[in-house]
Formats: sequence, structure tokens, C-alpha cells
Amino acid sequence: MTTTDLPTDARTVVAVSERLVLSRPQEGDAEAMFAIHGDPETNRYNLDGPQRDLGAAREQLAGFIADWPRDGVGYCMVATREEPGVVIGVAGLFLHSLDGEPVFNLYYRFRPSAWGKGYAAEACRAAMAEALPRFPGIPVTALIRADNLPSRRLAERLGLVPDPDGRVDQEDRLIHRMA
Repeated sequence: MTTTDLPTDARTVVAVSERLVLSRPQEGDAEAMFAIHGDPETNRYNLDGPQRDLGAAREQLAGFIADWPRDGVGYCMVATREEPGVVIGVAGLFLHSLDGEPVFNLYYRFRPSAWGKGYAAEACRAAMAEALPRFPGIPVTALIRADNLPSRRLAERLGLVPDPDGRVDQEDRLIHRMA
């Protein structure tokens, strides 16, 4: 059994949607993280480019894991209900500060084989439906490069709109906010 083929009962399930299972990240997810975040295609709009090695994936994963006990919310590993042990993406909400205001950052990144199936939107909706009632008043934002049109379209389908003043974060990403 590989790390991406773990049975669902070994995972902490956060949300289940019509087609997807969202679970808390765990130490055994490093290879799945690297498969997603190390893929050049999934990082086309990432200024840092794809992760270079499994060590970088482990470091990122450690941060994702630490968010859950600290904040009670975080990014999730996403699998289909048909293959619940195979991670196809990462999606969810990260609690942080933007211009001194507590906000959620909405994040989604999927293997190219999962693109075009509506999984990212479905996973984001499931993550928001699980988290937002527990954190009333915390706005949802997404930080997206201006040239990343697929991600911007998805954010808009989810109800996020670009800042009307064209504000960007320190990495020059457009700030989208739940309308």
C-alpha cells in the first residue's frame, strides 16, 4: 500500500460532498503533495515554480498539518468517493491575516488528471460549508495572479470578486473576496 492509497478509515474526514472526500493532511501525504505541487503544469502561475524535491513537500505538508490543531481549520487532501485513498488535490481554507484583518485564504490545487471535472469547485464549496458556520464573520479571500484566468474564473464561480480598487498582496496577487 502506498501513501496515496491509504484506506479512508485511516484519515480524519473533514467533509464529504457528492463526489469527493476531504480529509485532514497527515504525515503519509508527502508523496501526494509532491505529485501535485511538484508538477510544472500545476505551478504554471506560481512564481516560485514547482517544488523541487520531496523535502519541500514534507515542509509544506508539516505546515498544513500544524494548522489544524492550532486553528481548527486548514487545507484538506481531496480524493474521490470512488477512490478515497487516492489524493487528487488539495483544497480548503487557511486562517491568516491580510492587512491586519483575520481572513480565510481559499486554496485549491489539483492533479492535471482531475482538471475539467468540477472537482475544485466542489471541494471548495464543501470546505466552506464545513468551516464558515464555525467561524462567523471571517471573510473568505483568494490571492490569485492576474494572469491565472482559470483560477480567477473558479473564484468568481464560488462568489469571490476581485478587489474593486485592484489591491494586490505583497506577492502582487489580486485579492479576491467573497461578495
